[in-house]
Parts: sequence; structure tokens; C-alpha cells
Amino acid sequence: MRNSPFSRHYFPGIFHAMGWALSAAAGQQNDNPRSRIGRFTSIAAIFVSLLFLTYWQAELTSSFTVQQLQGGIQGPDDLPGKRVGTVTGSTSAQWAQQHRVGATEFQNISQAFEALEGGSLEAVVYDAPVLLYHSATTGRGKVRVVGPVFRKENYGIVFPPRSGSPRKVDYRKRVNEALLKMREDGAFDRIYKRWFTTEE
Repeated sequence: MRNSPFSRHYFPGIFHAMGWALSAAAGQQNDNPRSRIGRFTSIAAIFVSLLFLTYWQAELTSSFTVQQLQGGIQGPDDLPGKRVGTVTGSTSAQWAQQHRVGATEFQNISQAFEALEGGSLEAVVYDAPVLLYHSATTGRGKVRVVGPVFRKENYGIVFPPRSGSPRKVDYRKRVNEALLKMREDGAFDRIYKRWFTTEE
């Protein structure tokens, strides 16, 4: 259109049209198109602009809501610069030093949990079973475990060596058999769910 107030270049024209449509939707536009095509195009531009604005607003609101629900720490990459606690001499303290996480070290994990629940810490880094147990029991509703296990470690049970006497019981064999049975009949999963998850 020769009398079009919009730029004839593609992208500047689009942004000019969207700005015009928003101002028209707000009732602050007096320069209305006179032709039928112009009026139809302006109505379409108003609807497209409103849809775009609504979508952008919904995405922004959703992003803020998710951030508030999840908190600022979702994994190990979020720990630098945060107030983090751990236990002195633990592998978690070594990991924090290696990854330049300025962690406050406590003598025991109970002190770290108290600091976390008191608000002086933003996170506690320690053994996953201990954190899961605390969040499922005394820390239920106060703390939650986030992120993956970022340094896997194996746990074991140590028994004294078996002597040559046939009367000595081989506890290692008995424990292994009992653990295998618990895995097979589902007892292990039930115990784990009871003590290490926060599901109702």
C-alpha cells in the first residue's frame, strides 16, 4: 500500500506493524487503515500480536514459577558461589575442594543439617544414603534431595577372617545369600522405599 505507515523493509515492517497493533489494541491508535485489505490486515496483526504477547507472558510466568518451586540449586554445577556445608575429612569435602566449592566443614552431619534447616546454608553435600534418610525422616518437609549422585561409591560389610575350625560360621556367605534373597522377593525395595524416599 502506498499510504501505509509501515516500513517497506521486511523485518522493520513486521516490528512496526506489531507495535501499531499493540497500540491499537490498547485504544491508543488513531491512524486506522482505510481500505478493506488494510483493515483486515490490521485486525490479523492485532490478534497475532496479542497471541504472541500472551504466549510470551505465559512462558515468562512459567519460568519464574518453576524457578521458585525448584530453588536455585538443582545439581553440582549450581554449587559454586552458594553456601554449602559438608563433613570434615569426608570424600564430599575432597570433592568440594577439587571443584572449587567453598564448603563450610562440620565435625558431623547433624551440625550441617541444623545449619541447613536454620538457613545459614543453602545446600549440604554428603553421602546420598545419609541425605536420603534424613529427608525421608527427621528432615521430611524441611529439606529435599536434588540432582544426581555425582560421585558413586560402593559400601561393604567387613567380617573377621574365618579360621580353619569347621565350627566357625561363614557370615560372608550367609549375608550374601540373605541379600540376594531380599533382592529377589522385593524386601530390599520395600525397605529402601520406607527409609530413603519421601513418597507418601
